[in-house]
Amino acid sequence: MNVFTDVYNKSVDLLKSPTLDDSWKTIEANLKTLLEADGPNAGKAKVLDDLRDQLKKASKGKAVAKTAMAEEIAKASKTGTAGYQDRAALIKTMQHFHMVEKKGDQSIWVVDPPKAFVTWPYDQLAGKSEADLKAELQSDTEVFGKGNRKMMSDSLQLARKWSADVQIKLGSPNAKTLEKIKRWFHAEGASADEVAATAKTLADGFKKIHASCNSSRVIFSDRPHLRASGEWDNVYASVNEADAMPVIYIFQVFLTAGKRNALGSIPKLWLCALTVVHELSHKLVKTDDIRYDDDGLKPGDSFSAEQALKNADSWAYFAADMVGALTKGTITKVLT
Repeated sequence: MNVFTDVYNKSVDLLKSPTLDDSWKTIEANLKTLLEADGPNAGKAKVLDDLRDQLKKASKGKAVAKTAMAEEIAKASKTGTAGYQDRAALIKTMQHFHMVEKKGDQSIWVVDPPKAFVTWPYDQLAGKSEADLKAELQSDTEVFGKGNRKMMSDSLQLARKWSADVQIKLGSPNAKTLEKIKRWFHAEGASADEVAATAKTLADGFKKIHASCNSSRVIFSDRPHLRASGEWDNVYASVNEADAMPVIYIFQVFLTAGKRNALGSIPKLWLCALTVVHELSHKLVKTDDIRYDDDGLKPGDSFSAEQALKNADSWAYFAADMVGALTKGTITKVLT
């Protein structure tokens, strides 16, 4: 499996026919109503807490809680009968699937599997013997944790506010807005018509970005096989065209940027929101990673205005600049 959509669709397929142990019938039926074809139903999210409570209940009073939980999942998946590994993977996936926040019609979800899993649960548990399966199921320390899950939700809310503000300002750009468009997307000497055309392109793009930030479901997720590869250690986040739902994959650098200080605030939450805008521009506006902030984003001889308008970091930093999130020092550094 490559993307979360693969995992989600596999789970939907498994739930089409009741297959778990009878003691899990109610949870299984409610999981089926949770996983709708076009994404999770926020109104049915309680089943995820019920599932976790069922596992906790099974471990109550036991010497080793992790072992008892693994035994309960094995029982629920009916080990010894065909397909038990997939059924165990379904339960494990749902154990680490969280609805973090619901505001109005929007729900924000996080897929937060165990750190010890280096592939998606269905791949991690495929072909395992009963003994090996139980050993794997004892892994429960999650990649992100509750604090980081909340931070992801906060970053999306900030990106939504940014994109709404930028969209409004681009609808009728004043002189200040036009200057910022020139700053990020044009070399010196650009004509008024060229800048106006860029403003139109940006307005159309930020309309799509805001709609996505405001969509009914947004999912943040680990991507275990890429995390484990080590090749993505310097990547903040990514998106993938294969995901039908809005899914943003989060990596370690994003988590580092989103750390809270002693006062409980996140000084670099702006950078996390900027990353969300960057990634959504890839998916919705078809931007590329032509240059990053460290490379210098000012259009000129080696980086054309046309390239800037197709560059994800240019879109992201422009948005942050438009809402006053960047210091003068940061602007100078990034444009140099």
